[in-house]
Amino acid sequence: MSKLNLKYVLDQKLRIEKNIVWILDDAAYAERFLAKPNNKRCPSMYSLIETCYTPEDFGYYTKKLVLRATPKQMTHYSFAIDLLLLVKEDIYDNPVEARKLLWLRANRHPFTKLAKMFGYHRTTLKRKYEMILERLADKIRLNFLDKFDKIFI
Repeated sequence: MSKLNLKYVLDQKLRIEKNIVWILDDAAYAERFLAKPNNKRCPSMYSLIETCYTPEDFGYYTKKLVLRATPKQMTHYSFAIDLLLLVKEDIYDNPVEARKLLWLRANRHPFTKLAKMFGYHRTTLKRKYEMILERLADKIRLNFLDKFDKIFI
């Protein structure tokens, strides 16, 4: 019976780790589609002058396709913020560095670039990343599994 229980716990832990990586990746992807801050130095009338709807007009302009984040991506974005805020001293001794590591890795920066940024060897940094991810998955599995499962149901 204990082998089945151990297998269940390990499967659950691996599923949670995979889903954490997926949520962070989706949130980093959605961040690219968030609306940028408006330029205050540019007059708002400029956008009206630039856009004319008849092709005969001088300022005829076809609007560019602007992609926006989907509601599901925005939900993952807000949940990713909650996940990053769960990283405290019980998971890693420097939680700010751990949050940066998780977020930069979600933005698909390679470990070699991150290692130069943090001042570690790439394999050391990869082990730290996996350790942080494992401890975060344990914390979620023990304390926040009901909120976590709502996202994936």
